[in-house]
Amino acid sequence: MYIHIGAGRMVRDRDVLGCFDMDGKWDSELTKEFLKRAEKSGVTESAGEDLPRSFVLTDKGVIFTHISTGAIAGRVEKLIL
Repeated sequence: MYIHIGAGRMVRDRDVLGCFDMDGKWDSELTKEFLKRAEKSGVTESAGEDLPRSFVLTDKGVIFTHISTGAIAGRVEKLIL
C-alpha cells in the first residue's frame, strides 16, 4: 500500500520507519545532527515547496513534508482498517 505524504508524493507503507513532527524536534541536538548528516549524504528530499511541518524517515532517506504527523498517521490508520 502507498501513503500520500504531500505534493502528490507517495511512499510505500513498508518503507516508512517513522514520521516526526518538526516542532520541538529542532531543539534536540541529536535530531539536528542526524538531519544535517542526512542532508550532507544526499538522502533528503522535499515533498513540495511549502515550509515542512514534519519529516518521514524511510529506509531510503528523509522526506520533508508540509503534512502534519497527525494527518499522516490518520492515513496510515485508514490503510490498516
